[in-house]
Amino acid sequence: MAIPIAVVQRNGNPERPDENREKALGFARKALDQKADIVLFHEELLVGYTPDLQNLAEPLNGPTSRAFQALLCGSDSLIVYGLTERDCDGCYVSAPVVSATGVIANYRKTHLWWKADGLRHEPTYYKPGNSLVTFEFKECRCGIMICYDGDFPEMTRAYADRGCAVLLWMNNRGSRGHSEVKDLASRNSMIIAASCCCGPNEAGAPCKGGSNITDADGKLLTEIWDEEGVIVADVDPEKAMELRAENPWYVGHRPELYYGGKGEGGDK
Repeated sequence: MAIPIAVVQRNGNPERPDENREKALGFARKALDQKADIVLFHEELLVGYTPDLQNLAEPLNGPTSRAFQALLCGSDSLIVYGLTERDCDGCYVSAPVVSATGVIANYRKTHLWWKADGLRHEPTYYKPGNSLVTFEFKECRCGIMICYDGDFPEMTRAYADRGCAVLLWMNNRGSRGHSEVKDLASRNSMIIAASCCCGPNEAGAPCKGGSNITDADGKLLTEIWDEEGVIVADVDPEKAMELRAENPWYVGHRPELYYGGKGEGGDK
């Protein structure tokens, strides 16, 4: 069964959550009008990177999740968006999965970007999540990762090992084009939808975007650069799983050697 996935590329527009929420709802309507089953937005959709983080962050079931839930009323589609999440123990870079019944899953960024000064030194402002998150949709298992997470090839492989055919990768950086996605997709036979923002970031530096949907064989299905918009592609999770069963870069791997295994002449 083919699943139409939409990726929304939007101006980052930091520190304006109310404006960003209304604009995102408009883009979500456009994606749903194109019959999208899953709509993916970029990381930190509402707030971006800001010193006013504590005041602007929202709880998981806050106004944005509720607004997306209301928009989905009567629909079987899902919206996955970048939330600056406020919880009782701190703030997280999160990715709620919203349906017409409410939030059905929530991933918290597990790898926080540390090689930066100021607002993008994430460990100063956020707590890390500690688990991978999957959800089922139309007999397809999907996974989520956020920006720096995907720079570790182990993340995509771990989601493949969990039986995911689709991986949703949201970003908030200068760009995340197909060249950074294709090898992860082909080596794991994983359909990857990658979102990014465009326009100026919080420091005024330009973001080109490069949001894309890449098939399980690494081929580009659709992309968008340097502008706001919605891209949509039909993907085939069953085909992805068939490819994985014959994929030499996946079938031949031996995780017992890499994670906790003991080689000859090594530790006893």
